[in-house]
Amino acid sequence: MRVSDQYKWRGIGRKALMAALLLVLGGIFVLGQRGLLNLYRLERTGDAMRMKNDSLDTEIRILSERLDAFQAGDSLEVERIARHWGMIKPGEEVYLVKEESDTLQPLP
Repeated sequence: MRVSDQYKWRGIGRKALMAALLLVLGGIFVLGQRGLLNLYRLERTGDAMRMKNDSLDTEIRILSERLDAFQAGDSLEVERIARHWGMIKPGEEVYLVKEESDTLQPLP
């Protein structure tokens, strides 16, 4: 082997080692526990949690308004709650309507 051929191969090992090292570090950067893919997943989870939080805030606001109306003695709100629980006023009659699907069918 000539001297010039020997020097030509000398840097190849270092370049291969650097390429392998960069490949491993790049994989860790993208796929690692604190990598880009995990960051993307966490951002999506955070967005979903923010949307759920906004929805719950709206529900809390609506329920607070209904509670305030009930506590203030709003007759419409009291009526709505009473109807929800199946309550009737004195002198009212309740009619139960059965649909055909409610009737029992004899077994064959």
